[in-house]
Amino acid sequence: MATSQIGIITIPVDGAWDIEDLRALSESLSETYGLFYPLLAQDEATRERLQELIRKQFWSGDIATRHFGQRLYRSVPNDEGLKLKSFRYASPGIMELTGVLMVLLLLSRVARSWIATGSAGIDLWKKVDAFFAKRKALRRPAKKFEMDDELADNSDDARELVYEAGKLLGFDGQTCNTLINITGNPISALKYLVAAANEARKLADLQNRGLLTLPKSDEPISIQGPQTLQRRTGGGVAVEKSPRRRRVKPPEDE
Repeated sequence: MATSQIGIITIPVDGAWDIEDLRALSESLSETYGLFYPLLAQDEATRERLQELIRKQFWSGDIATRHFGQRLYRSVPNDEGLKLKSFRYASPGIMELTGVLMVLLLLSRVARSWIATGSAGIDLWKKVDAFFAKRKALRRPAKKFEMDDELADNSDDARELVYEAGKLLGFDGQTCNTLINITGNPISALKYLVAAANEARKLADLQNRGLLTLPKSDEPISIQGPQTLQRRTGGGVAVEKSPRRRRVKPPEDE
């Protein structure tokens, strides 16, 4: 069984914490760790098993999926799970977390990227909400459906939003492509990004309130997954149409 690199990140803490802050921290860390671990797990069998769960959930699951990251987190091998190494509450204090290093850096990067989005992030999420509001059937799609031009167009529109949302959360175009391949289609990928952003936003809120400072890292992070969209059956459905009436190209990374 291949193992991932285990590392430690140090997070300065400060300010007046209450029990709700600690609960928000615990929930957000485990949720984001659970959501991101399947993208970076080095053991192929574990990665494929967890990515299959993601494909099923984000196609048939609701856009407002809650606690799915916790379910994924419970499936993480114990020796690669998230652990609290130390917590010293003072002014200032310090918290040390151990886990798969790339997962820890990714969750920190996404939360910091959310902070940096400002009003642009709020405006984009309004577009995402509007996308699903106009396409209520895509919130919880039927397992059996008819592929038609409307669904192909919806897939294209979702792909554009995946690139926009991914960029705001610190993902480049290639990573967004791989995420679409992992989840099975752009609609599921968009739901995944919404779930990840919702949890990362809790960490961002703690930093904005001066309770902690997430580490910054420019180290390249490459998620693991299919390089092409695979034909799927059962719960993980590939929403693709050939020939396509219009094709959305990924934006050029700056």
